[in-house]
Amino acid sequence: MYATPPKMVYDDRGQLIEVILSAKDYFRYLRTLTEGDDWENLPPHIQDAVDQFLIAEVRSEKETAVSLESVLAE
Repeated sequence: MYATPPKMVYDDRGQLIEVILSAKDYFRYLRTLTEGDDWENLPPHIQDAVDQFLIAEVRSEKETAVSLESVLAE
């Protein structure tokens, strides 16, 4: 499932306190969350993270976008 193995971070008592994912795996995780649950059930911080992910995705697609006028002209 993960392209890069997650890094586990433990405190001085050996308790797992943090998991570090690659950006690609984190985005995959966010997409999975949104596909499997109702938006309203997601915590606000996850909703914010998904919003930021979608904004970045739209910005990257903007360079390859084709105008509606040019599509209709064909």
